[in-house]
Amino acid sequence: MAKPSKKKVTKPRRTPTLKQKLQKQSKVVKVNDLDWKPVEIPDNLGDYEGFFGLEEIDGVDVKIVNGKTEFVSVKEDKDKDKKKKEKKKNKKDVKKTDDIEVDEEDEQEEGDEEIEDDEEVEDVEEEEEFGGFDDSDNEKEEKTDSKSQDDSTKDDELKFTTFANLDLPLPDDNEIDLPNWQEGDLGASISAYTLNGLSQLNFDKPTPIQKETIPLALQGKDVIGKATTGSGKTLAYGIPILEKYIQSLNTIKQNNQEKKINHPTGIIFAPTRELAHQVVQHLNALAQYSPLSVRGIVSVTGGLSIQKQQRLLKFGPGIIVATPGRLLELIQNDSDLAQRLASTDIIVLDEADRLLQDGHFEEFEKILELFGKYRPKNKSMEWKWQTLVFSATFSRDLFGKLDKHQKSANKKGASLMQNDEIVHLLNEKLKFKDKKPAMIDANPKEIVSGQVTEALVECGATERDLYLYYFLLMYKGSTLVFANSIDSVKRLVPFLNNLNIPAFSIHSSMIQKQRLRALERFKQASENNEVAVLVASDVAARGLDIPNIDHVVHYHLPRSADVYIHRSGRTARAGKEGVSVMFCSPQEASGPLRKLRRLVASNSKKESRFNMHNDVKLLPVEMDLVSQIKPRVEISSKLADGSISSTATRKEDSWLKQAAEDLGLEDLSDLENFEDDVIKKQRKRKEGKMLTKDENKVLRYELKTLLASPIKKNTRKSYITSGLQNLAHQMVTGAHHEDVLGHDKVNALADLKGSKSVKKNTNNANKANKIAKQRAEKKKAKNDLKKSKKKNLQQQ
Repeated sequence: MAKPSKKKVTKPRRTPTLKQKLQKQSKVVKVNDLDWKPVEIPDNLGDYEGFFGLEEIDGVDVKIVNGKTEFVSVKEDKDKDKKKKEKKKNKKDVKKTDDIEVDEEDEQEEGDEEIEDDEEVEDVEEEEEFGGFDDSDNEKEEKTDSKSQDDSTKDDELKFTTFANLDLPLPDDNEIDLPNWQEGDLGASISAYTLNGLSQLNFDKPTPIQKETIPLALQGKDVIGKATTGSGKTLAYGIPILEKYIQSLNTIKQNNQEKKINHPTGIIFAPTRELAHQVVQHLNALAQYSPLSVRGIVSVTGGLSIQKQQRLLKFGPGIIVATPGRLLELIQNDSDLAQRLASTDIIVLDEADRLLQDGHFEEFEKILELFGKYRPKNKSMEWKWQTLVFSATFSRDLFGKLDKHQKSANKKGASLMQNDEIVHLLNEKLKFKDKKPAMIDANPKEIVSGQVTEALVECGATERDLYLYYFLLMYKGSTLVFANSIDSVKRLVPFLNNLNIPAFSIHSSMIQKQRLRALERFKQASENNEVAVLVASDVAARGLDIPNIDHVVHYHLPRSADVYIHRSGRTARAGKEGVSVMFCSPQEASGPLRKLRRLVASNSKKESRFNMHNDVKLLPVEMDLVSQIKPRVEISSKLADGSISSTATRKEDSWLKQAAEDLGLEDLSDLENFEDDVIKKQRKRKEGKMLTKDENKVLRYELKTLLASPIKKNTRKSYITSGLQNLAHQMVTGAHHEDVLGHDKVNALADLKGSKSVKKNTNNANKANKIAKQRAEKKKAKNDLKKSKKKNLQQQ
């Protein structure tokens, strides 16, 4: 016999209080607990510099309470009006399922679950989290717990990945074969983690700066290091920081168990955002084989979300790579963060010459003051952090303008070991822990790397385009061309593209995403083609590690010697060889070039008389080929000038019209009366270079015809099988130059080294001939003297 069902008596619902209503609608949350989402920026968007790495959050209100910022999470009901109507309609309806009664609100929630829109479903589920209308306190606690768990899910994942490698097993020493990195050769003991990483990355032996720096840095000494660009300075300070982190593993694990935030082992300062990201990439490559995972290295630079960086720093990364401006902004507003970062063990200045220049040092100086103020005073920590300073240039003379009217620099200024003034200046600004920091000059005899072969092309100021095209046509490979102005960079790219040479540009007026895109396209073109060109202003001279650059071309002479050093350092990196070519006019040769070569002589200690022609080699130029390519260059220059002038004039006109509209002017005919005479001349000059559509079309057809006709080494030959060289045989064997008939394949480095040996042999031959001539003259004089004596005796 079935049991009679019992009717469940429902309790009357209490009217929610105002506080409960407010709790349902909003909740004050911390900025790190918000559900931030990355903003996808379309490629066709114009200027959005400063919003790189932007994040957004929905349903949040910002309020200022007692001078502090509060973030209030507001839950909005998108179908508020619809729900009100359904409530009125179903006010007295009750849905029964077995012995459980569902009131009108529960019914509405079930209906909401059937909504197809994902965003609306999420809104309904989030509304349940706040409760406030049920009598059960247990249910409230359960919902609150689930909310906190959801909010901390991402943080837990990030914390896990940050310290995921702490329990990484120690590699077997027997499997690592790096005798050059062992204690006997290096003079210091490196952990198996680091040795394994070096082995995996094929770093078989340390570079000179690494071999001299690492043992001293591991002893905790302050170090000032000078080495040429591309000589491995990043690992010279990266390995000591990594080793320090490994030595502190027990403390780091204990702090994690006690839920304490670890202070960073090292903070690396870089002058540019590009260099900071490059340093992070290099250190990540080694850190992945150690207990410091890639999440343990954080980049703190401008152009990225500051909230995201705050969240990353909250988990205590082992290494921080920062630009001074952004780091100062973070620690000025957060005393806890300032105290944690001030407890760092090591501070590194990469490209220190740039960081310490006037106008760039103020932010870094404020950071050091805050670190000194907040650094804890206890026995477990040293009173001062270790300081490592690195750069390719330290001498003050290298930063002066290359002006022929200025006095020549001191020859001894190029070597760090001879320049006590620079060491004193660094000590004054950085307040080293040691009274006398260790000084390391890995390349005392050279400022530009010995792997860079320097060359010179003497040409007029108006012939730079001609000789640039000649160089790129003859010598295949990836080339980095430096110009002193952004206008020159913008003009050279279409000029080269018209001549079928893949060219890309990078300059300071480009936003960050455009720079990165240009670099990626250049790298891809270098892999796919025999020739690729990146035209750059000096924004790319520092920091950017672009692999496999064969040639660096100075389209304009740099304004200072340190710029030349960093430009030339873009080639011959990681032990490879490269070529640095300067285009110089006669006016520059008498002043700026001579001063530059005095400062950047290959042997700064050499006291012999300076001879510029012995110091730098002349690039061999075949004038027969230059005369053949000259018509191509002239037409391409006209097309490039016309394109740039049209774009510039169009922008000026649109700007003037916009300004007139803002001022309420309808008649624009009188605007020319208000223009300055200089502006009028510039406008007329640009308008004079503009081309009509027909002129543009004719010039492009002429250029296409010229490019289709081959260039010949010997224009007098009528047949490809005539002459001393059989062109047909060269073409079949593949030994011929692709763009010049009758010419062998050439290499700039081989030609310059060959010219050096030929010049040396010529000099030796001339010297031998001179000696032989002197001997012959002496012998003749001796014979003449004997004859005269004999004659005199006979006369007597």
